[in-house]
Amino acid sequence: MLDARTWGRCLMLAACMWIVIPVHAARAEGEFERHIEEAVRLYDDLEYELALKQLERARGSLKGTRDRVTLALHKGIISADLGKWQEARDEFRSALLLEPDARLPLRVSPKVSREFEAQRGRVKTELARRRNDSPTVEASLGERGDEAPPSTADAAASLPAALTPSEGLAAPSSTVSPARVATSSKPGIRLGGRRVPLTSVALLGAGIVAGGTGAAFGLSSRGKIADAREAPFYDQFVDHHGQAQRSARTANVLFGTAAGAAVGALVTWLLLGETDAAASQEGGAR
Repeated sequence: MLDARTWGRCLMLAACMWIVIPVHAARAEGEFERHIEEAVRLYDDLEYELALKQLERARGSLKGTRDRVTLALHKGIISADLGKWQEARDEFRSALLLEPDARLPLRVSPKVSREFEAQRGRVKTELARRRNDSPTVEASLGERGDEAPPSTADAAASLPAALTPSEGLAAPSSTVSPARVATSSKPGIRLGGRRVPLTSVALLGAGIVAGGTGAAFGLSSRGKIADAREAPFYDQFVDHHGQAQRSARTANVLFGTAAGAAVGALVTWLLLGETDAAASQEGGAR
């Protein structure tokens, strides 16, 4: 059988894997959201070109259709405020082809909103015409949901002449207020109406593992004490008693670590957590 020290090493290795791997995965999953938030921050500071570059970086961490729609909508809004109306139309159209009922994620000027709704009407008309002409086209569009959105050239080529966007639209006024994020997409889980940060989850997991390992060492210490009492020779008594003391010290250290991790999880949850009401107020204020 494995002794207490070997069991302890195995449990500590499992604890490290249990903590490090989920945290690394969560960071990878939140990379796209971080790029989007940084792009919005730059957009609020009127750094439009830098915001577009940040959105290009976000393209490398796309995970599915929802992310592609979000990216295209943000690029369309920023392109419109730069006066690049054709690029804005293409981005809006790419997003609406994937999600016809999509909504703009930022507060925009009435002119941008009208252009977006105009593109929605054109896309819905185009999709309806495709369904009438060929029922299999809709199915193929569904299969392409996770593929790259159509390029600007392909999008323009697929539009009939009657649907070509009108020309002569003026650039947006310089007095348009910067857009604000309507909702905040932050990694983490929600518990009791409050967002639980990943730091709290990791600390809580570490505390649970440390507490379980400490319990194992505590049981081992009690077993060694029982062996010492039953030892027929004094040297065996000393050996078992020493092992019991070492196991007890290790258990105390692990219990202390578990308590510290639990307190850290509670503190980070209270300091870094965000209630649903606060999140709603923040979104409304923006």
